[in-house]
Amino acid sequence: MRGGKINGINIHSVRLPGLVSHQEVILGSLGQTLTIRFDSISRESFMPGLKLAIRKIEDIEGLVYGFEKLLDI
Repeated sequence: MRGGKINGINIHSVRLPGLVSHQEVILGSLGQTLTIRFDSISRESFMPGLKLAIRKIEDIEGLVYGFEKLLDI
């Protein structure tokens, strides 16, 4: 099996040249699947988040894990 298993859930990652960003989550059960997919066709889509992180960098202390901590939500 490729990938791994975390808490009984199979995890698999594929890296391909030419794709900017593509994430797909497939949840399944007997006879059914639910797929959630995200595609970015340009690096430009990441610029608003990068600009926000740059503006807030001076206020950050230590390690920040998760972008939601920068969003003030």
